Amino acid sequence: MSQKNDPRQELVDCIRMLEKADIIDHNGHVSIRYGDNLLINNGSAVKGLMTQVDLVEIDMDGHVVSGKGKPPLEFHIHTEIYRARPDVQAVAHTHPKWSTFLTMVGKPYKHVYAQGVLLGDMPVMNTPMSVNTKPMGERLAQTLGKRPAVLLKSHGVTIVGTNMIECFALAAYVEENCYRQYMAEQLGEPYEFSEEEKKACYEKLWSTSLFQKTWDHYRSKVAG
Repeated sequence: MSQKNDPRQELVDCIRMLEKADIIDHNGHVSIRYGDNLLINNGSAVKGLMTQVDLVEIDMDGHVVSGKGKPPLEFHIHTEIYRARPDVQAVAHTHPKWSTFLTMVGKPYKHVYAQGVLLGDMPVMNTPMSVNTKPMGERLAQTLGKRPAVLLKSHGVTIVGTNMIECFALAAYVEENCYRQYMAEQLGEPYEFSEEEKKACYEKLWSTSLFQKTWDHYRSKVAG
């Protein structure tokens, strides 16, 4: 279950769960707001072996406030989204396979999976380059806008949430939708949810309890 009173452990659990699900790789990173600063995995952390020792607290300019190691080079993704989006409390930048395959060939994200509807019409940041400067971070935040996620061409996905559990669930839904879309397209043209169906999905599935259920499902796979 979620460590609701321990944001540091919640962040560690999220990263380990994403790694176990093959959604994040050796270069991915996740953060949460931490007062006026943020907590993020350090750049050298081994995701499958994450502990709280691998977290660093940084300010909004990327300077280390506490913890050992340096933040990821793409910390600007996190700081610039937090600057632009006061509603966001958690940010994940992942390097998953299936959604990246789609952006590599210019395939649009299609709503073929009920939970995948929650991501809406995700924009694509049309560059594969690392977001390792403040201007690039600002560009990403602008492309994201008020949405929950943005695709990065031939690169990965950035997902945000009002808390860690929501952010994790949405990251899992992106990749599951893209996996189903990719596989269905090997057979033919997949069915896309109608506007009425998408509205019903959003009303029923954008739910704190269902995000928690998703979290607990993946959490059970790394427990022990």
